[in-house]
Amino acid sequence: MPRSIASRLFLSYLAVVVVGLAVAAITISGLLLRYENDQTRLHLQELSAPFLTAIQTGVRAGQQPREIVDALAEQAHAADARLLITTPQRRVVIDSEGSLAGALLPQPTSGNFGELTDGGVGLGFIVVARPRAVFTDTLRALLPSLAVSGAVALGFALLVAALLSRTITRPLRDLVAGVRRFAGGDYGTRVPLSGPSEVAEMGTAFNEMAGEIQRARGSEQAFLADISHELRTPLTSIQGFAQAIVDGEARGDAVSHVAGIIHREARRLVRMVEGLLQVARLESGAQALAREEVQPSRLLDGAIAALEVQAKEAGVTFDVSGADALPALRGDPDKLAQLFLNVLDNAVKHSPRGGTVHVHGERDDGVVVVRVRDAGSGLPDGAQSRLFERFYRGDNAERNGTGLGLAIAQAIAQAHGGTIRASNVDGGGAEFAVRLPVVKPLAGPN
Repeated sequence: MPRSIASRLFLSYLAVVVVGLAVAAITISGLLLRYENDQTRLHLQELSAPFLTAIQTGVRAGQQPREIVDALAEQAHAADARLLITTPQRRVVIDSEGSLAGALLPQPTSGNFGELTDGGVGLGFIVVARPRAVFTDTLRALLPSLAVSGAVALGFALLVAALLSRTITRPLRDLVAGVRRFAGGDYGTRVPLSGPSEVAEMGTAFNEMAGEIQRARGSEQAFLADISHELRTPLTSIQGFAQAIVDGEARGDAVSHVAGIIHREARRLVRMVEGLLQVARLESGAQALAREEVQPSRLLDGAIAALEVQAKEAGVTFDVSGADALPALRGDPDKLAQLFLNVLDNAVKHSPRGGTVHVHGERDDGVVVVRVRDAGSGLPDGAQSRLFERFYRGDNAERNGTGLGLAIAQAIAQAHGGTIRASNVDGGGAEFAVRLPVVKPLAGPN
């Protein structure tokens, strides 16, 4: 069996055509034989009437049947027929050609035989027959034409089969070529959507996959560029101040100051690496999460208490409403607490002194919605699409942050089957809406 689809399609079409031609040839031959048989029967019926009349007349005139048959033999031969006289038991006693004398005939066909009588007494039958071999004469005459027609049809079938197999497999060859170009590093490769619906659907799936891979590689390259930039700043500070100590440029009290800067930058690097690892584990599902019932109000109270000193120093207050009426969530208490802590911390950092961070809880169609609104300047243009990217910081963000807080919050929300959306609100400020599924109550007894 050929391995290529084109060869298999070609042979399949060819086999169908050959079988079709064979069936057509058998059918046509049968119809021709039937037609020839019917025409021969009609011809014999036309011939039988005068021959039967002549024999019956001769018998009545006292002639011997043998003499009568011999006299009519030449006429019968000219009409491609033969005359037979049989006994009542259908045994041939006289044959105009002599070869069937003594043979037993089957039941004569109606219309080409007659009864031979003498004074009302049945002497046998008179039969007008034609050799069956004559039936194949028509086929022999038509065989060359049929052979030529079959050869032409087969040649046309070969051409059509080749064209069809090539047409059907061309989109597959284009797809294979596109896959090879893509594997070779040309990530902008897309294949044309042509051919049968299944092949076009395969091409659509490949283009979608190629687009996702291209976007993923673009994000990966951007991430590598961002992390290189983010790591360079603290590493440069650590290297520079450590070199100052080694070279003896920092002496006395300056050594403590330089060591403090190195320690601060090292802690910043640690937080950055730990944040990246946490996001990677959450997004890949490699980090196991606890599944406990926890009240959103307790999570919010804990996050606000953890930010109390920071909020007091920034002159920011909290206004919480609707949290006590929220139903329980199911998830990891520590991760959920970190989620709300990161969102509230972001709101405090972006609120001016004397501002208020509004926290409102509500239930909406089986989910808990916690809205956190700051009193800042709002989201910059285009920030909504990049706000939760790793290392993204808007123009109004703190320069000392790692840029991972909101990325971690989103990863935690998604790991719990929830989402975070950010938007600007009327009157100024930005609002972050955290949506998390509530615990489904157990079914009661019937």
